[in-house]
Amino acid sequence: MQDSAFEDQPNLIDLRDTGRFLATLEALNCSLALSRRPSGVALLGVDNGVPTLSACLLPRSMGLAVEGDRLAIATQREVMVFSNARSIAAQYPVRPDYYDSVFVPRTSHYTAYCDLHDMALDGPRVIAVNTRFSCLCVIDGFFNFTPIWRPPFVSAFSGDDRCHLNGMAFHDRKASFATALGQTDAPYGWRDGMAQSGILMEVPSGRIVVSGLSMPHSPRVIDGELYVLEGGRGHVLKIDKATGAKRVVAELPGFTHGLAVYGGVLFVGLSKLRMKRGPQGLPIEEAGKLVAGVAAIELASGKVLGILEFYNGVEEVFDVQVLPGVRRAEIISPKQWFETPSMETIHGGMWERWDEGDGDEASAT
Repeated sequence: MQDSAFEDQPNLIDLRDTGRFLATLEALNCSLALSRRPSGVALLGVDNGVPTLSACLLPRSMGLAVEGDRLAIATQREVMVFSNARSIAAQYPVRPDYYDSVFVPRTSHYTAYCDLHDMALDGPRVIAVNTRFSCLCVIDGFFNFTPIWRPPFVSAFSGDDRCHLNGMAFHDRKASFATALGQTDAPYGWRDGMAQSGILMEVPSGRIVVSGLSMPHSPRVIDGELYVLEGGRGHVLKIDKATGAKRVVAELPGFTHGLAVYGGVLFVGLSKLRMKRGPQGLPIEEAGKLVAGVAAIELASGKVLGILEFYNGVEEVFDVQVLPGVRRAEIISPKQWFETPSMETIHGGMWERWDEGDGDEASAT
């Protein structure tokens, strides 16, 4: 499959569905937002059995968060919040009478470099895992960010990534669990033994629920139960919150990173390994061929319903979020928005185009 959003790249994204991934996504009447490496965010849907894919290039896109019609994206030095201009999507001048959703940039928070991982939207605030500063933080425009919690074993507030805090379970409007790649208090200390020293912590107590994990990410509380991805083994785990006992829900052919649930289906991001760093001693290195893509797993049974593989253009899927009620979506970069601005209020909206020779006046469409 090819997409016009990638026309400036020689190798476009090719997709392959192994199983019933696309059928499952279409039956749920939703799309997925994916942050990927190389940089960018893609929106993936299905309409009449045909995958729809749009994307925009953003600098080092990482964590994502969705609340209603808003999509937050962490980039290299900012958090951008996009809004679905759903009421005027069908009038988008670039392709009228096609899209049911068009995500446009609405606000931007300049954070400086924080290496933001998991995020959540909480009204006007963004709650984020600030990996560089080993803390959870609030981003609301008052400061670049405001720290609200850090693991008890981290003794100082400093920008030296002491434990590679990376995952957050945000449930009932509060952070309840977090993951890190090591229980360390030395600058970049997590790099030693990261293949088997990962931990899952309770927030705010800091109690370590599970240790000895291989690169854990993306903890989530789903229907009252605790799940986490063990990237170094390609596992989806279910964790007993009281005892720390773990059960493998699914084993997948990729480094697992990014977890979302919708309609009884888990969507899990899969990545190839960054072999430019050389072997890391991860158990999954012995698994053979790994894929970049997304897996769909039935929550009740752990059955893998299908895997959507990216054959080129994507080496890693960093995060996955669900966009309910969306099939044919477009996402517009800030540069594209300035070329074709949108205006929305509670009374409706319109698209503006600056016509050559009109001076300072815009024409509405």
